Amino acid sequence: MNIFSQAATTLLALLTGGMVLIAFGLVPYWRSLDPAEFTTVFSTSLPTVGGTMIFLTILGTGTIVIAAGVAAWKKLPSRNWLIAGAAGALIMLATVPFYFGAANPLLAGGTLSAEEITAELATWQKMHWFRTVFGVAGLFCATRAGYQRPKSI
Repeated sequence: MNIFSQAATTLLALLTGGMVLIAFGLVPYWRSLDPAEFTTVFSTSLPTVGGTMIFLTILGTGTIVIAAGVAAWKKLPSRNWLIAGAAGALIMLATVPFYFGAANPLLAGGTLSAEEITAELATWQKMHWFRTVFGVAGLFCATRAGYQRPKSI
C-alpha cells in the first residue's frame, strides 16, 4: 500500500471515528435533553460539529475514492479492497444530500413541536447508524487493502 493509500485510510478512519463518537456520545446526550433544550444545544453545536464532519467527509471520501481509482487504473492487488472502501465512504456521503442536508437545519430551526423533535431525532439516529455502519465497513476494507501483497513472479 503506498503512502497516499495509507493517508486516505487514515483520513477515512478520522471520519469514521467522528461518526462513531457522534453515535455513542452526542446522540445519547441529545436524546436525554428536553426537546427545547435539545434545539438550543443542537443549533449551537451544529456549526462546529457539522463543519468538522463536512471537512472530514470531503477529505476522507475524496482521498479514498482517488486511492481506489489509482489502484484500479494501475491494477494493484489492493484495488478491490480500496474500491469497496470507497463504496462504503460514498454511501456514507450520499446520506448527506438525501437526509441530513434537510434534517439538520430542521432540527436546529426551532420550528418543530416537542413530539416532532423527538420523532425526527429518532429518525436522525437511525440514519446516522446507517451511515456509520457503512463508514466502518469502508474503513475495514480500506485497512484490509494494506495487507495485500503483490504476487511474486
